[in-house]
Amino acid sequence: MSAPVVPTASRGGIARRSADITATFARHLARVRDPLPRRLRTAFVELGPTFVKVGQVIASSPGLFPRDWIDEFASLRDAVPPFPTALARRTVEEDLGRPLSSVFASFDDVPLAAASIAQVHGATLLDGRRVVVKVQRPRLEEQVRDELRALLIVCELLERIPQASVGSPRALAEDFARTLHEEMDFRLEADNMERMRQVLVASQIDDCRVPEVHRDLVGRRVLTMERIDGLRFNDVEAMRAEGIDTERLLRLGVQTVVEGVLIHGFFHGDLHAGNACVLPDGTFVLFDFGIVGRLTESTRARLAMYLMAVTTNDYASMVRALRSFGSVPPDVDVAEMTATIARLYEPFVERGVVTAQLGELMDTMIRAMVRYRVRIPRELVLLTKQMLYLEGAAATLAPEADLLEEQTLIYSTLMTKYPDLAQQIAAGVQRGREMDDAIAAGHAVP
Repeated sequence: MSAPVVPTASRGGIARRSADITATFARHLARVRDPLPRRLRTAFVELGPTFVKVGQVIASSPGLFPRDWIDEFASLRDAVPPFPTALARRTVEEDLGRPLSSVFASFDDVPLAAASIAQVHGATLLDGRRVVVKVQRPRLEEQVRDELRALLIVCELLERIPQASVGSPRALAEDFARTLHEEMDFRLEADNMERMRQVLVASQIDDCRVPEVHRDLVGRRVLTMERIDGLRFNDVEAMRAEGIDTERLLRLGVQTVVEGVLIHGFFHGDLHAGNACVLPDGTFVLFDFGIVGRLTESTRARLAMYLMAVTTNDYASMVRALRSFGSVPPDVDVAEMTATIARLYEPFVERGVVTAQLGELMDTMIRAMVRYRVRIPRELVLLTKQMLYLEGAAATLAPEADLLEEQTLIYSTLMTKYPDLAQQIAAGVQRGREMDDAIAAGHAVP
């Protein structure tokens, strides 16, 4: 992945912003009577869009952060203070090049939700169709410029901390910067929504959908789409009251992501409860496609080998796949690493992994990665975050589900649906074994 293009910022601008950031954190952290996550959340809100986005990453990363942090930062998904409606109306008219009255029969003054990048207003078209209008915050690019430069510097420092380096903080920051700039052009988001719709059709996934976009009402800072109201993805009681099978819903979410990744190289890159809803018939609806992931064919092939190795508990193939991504340092004894992973993982395989044990399993595997200086492949940083969210969502959707069993079911379904994929994985595994033999014989280097 190439480095993102970060807008040029002056040294003075970064210095002034750094001083502002330091003063803001000091003021909020001094409120020692409040829990630490609350003090940080309020500081993030005051510091603006870039820090709110970081808070949203925390909120949608169960398994990497404690539950009280997840709960506290959850409000940053859709409870950010809104900007004045007059500015929203002006932005819509400027971007569409016409008065609101020539497009909308009504435009709600009170936004449905406000987040770091934009806020959403309900509206009605002249023909009576109900829509939502996503409007970008004023002067957004100017606000985030210096914060992105500062964030990259901080992540360079985190790379030197073993426990932090597992998550590839530099790659995470670069990806964050790239996706943030893409998020600020709503025309790209409209394209992403159409691409996801094509993926769902090609995959014959009928119980997941994306809102229709009104392409003639889209600009760089304005996105108009079909209004779909449903149950929040984390409102388990309401879903069960409607007779919705929440275990099936979780499986559908995972399958949609995995199938999009392995077959089409395309996936939603910002999964959380605020970006999804469920209709009474169990249909899963995805919103907010400002962040998406794209994988090359080569990356998809290596990832498929890794996922199948995890599913079949083939620890040697797991290590080979990680090595193919360049995630395993060349001086690591891969045989020893394979044996260590097997020793740590097997107890979970033997007794199954229900949701309550997910944190224990992840902690075990992260400690192994730290020991062998393994990093999450930079190509997969965004995907890892989405899978962590879905695994964390199991705590509410299917708390008694055996996650390893569910995982096996999903991948066996995909192998049946796409026989060519199964053959490609088998061929890849065989090439990995041949490479191991060549390395052992001294004919190749790791």
